[in-house]
Amino acid sequence: MLALFLGAGFSHPCGVPLASQLFDEEPQVDRIVRARLVRRVLDGWHVWRNRTGGQPEEYLGHLASSWESAAVHGRVWQDAVWYVALRIALKMGELQMVGARPTLVRHTLNRTTHCTIHEDFWDAIFARSRSPQHVSVITTNYDVLIERGLRLIPRPRVHRPGFNYGSGPEELQGGGYPSFTHIRPIVPAGTVPVFKLHGSVSWAGGNGSLVKYHDCRPAIRGDALIVAPVPGKSPPRCLERVWAQAEECLGGAPHWVVVGYSFPSYDEQVNSLVARAAMHGPRIDLFDPASEGVAPRLRGLAPLAVIHSHPGLPEASWIIRGMDLSI
Repeated sequence: MLALFLGAGFSHPCGVPLASQLFDEEPQVDRIVRARLVRRVLDGWHVWRNRTGGQPEEYLGHLASSWESAAVHGRVWQDAVWYVALRIALKMGELQMVGARPTLVRHTLNRTTHCTIHEDFWDAIFARSRSPQHVSVITTNYDVLIERGLRLIPRPRVHRPGFNYGSGPEELQGGGYPSFTHIRPIVPAGTVPVFKLHGSVSWAGGNGSLVKYHDCRPAIRGDALIVAPVPGKSPPRCLERVWAQAEECLGGAPHWVVVGYSFPSYDEQVNSLVARAAMHGPRIDLFDPASEGVAPRLRGLAPLAVIHSHPGLPEASWIIRGMDLSI
């Protein structure tokens, strides 16, 4: 069994912003309502940063801790969560003119990554694998690059086993965005389970429900199920099964490959999961540009593990090619 644990540093080389970069630019959107949202959130961020000098994670933590104190704070927090999901989703598609209106398109899962760094990574993992069904992916990322990299269904010619969300084949919701309809249902039917601990820009949540779409429409319309990067934030109940399955996969895997996750102290829930799952002492290959700084934190969580530190992407792909992945 091989467990891949992929963090923000995995997606960043393909253009997805890190938490520290969420407010670095004003994203271009397709509708007035979303343009006003972006302006509200960025105006609030600039006022707070000028007053405190704090970082984006701290600002989101401030909003999360105060949102229940008044209705206005509740709206500010909801706007911020929508903004974060939208910021990520915009990197999954592109803005085009459809008729006479700008429209966000091409943000579906049934596309390839168009990212050489990721394609090289998946080649390294699967090109010589005889048992891709023994691979699982756990991620804290909201984007859909992992799904695109693994493919919806097995593609043997390019060494892609396809993915599922831990429950086997399931039909994803949505006919198309904004207007077209797919003739065939979109059904992930691969062998690699993907467990998204912090939700996804393609998942919608509300009233304890979890609805999975084949595109990023939840993030675009404002009801994406994501756990924002703030201290002490717990996942909603509808993600409890995802977390339990992820812990089971990690706990049963003798070999972990961790790419681009730094185990920050504020991510208490993830760190607790890792500590419990690592009690069997797995081998952990840690790939991160700052791996020498990350490794001590990981050792504190997993004292029985054998940890090897390596550079991050894109060098990771070449190093993995020479490894015994135990799959």
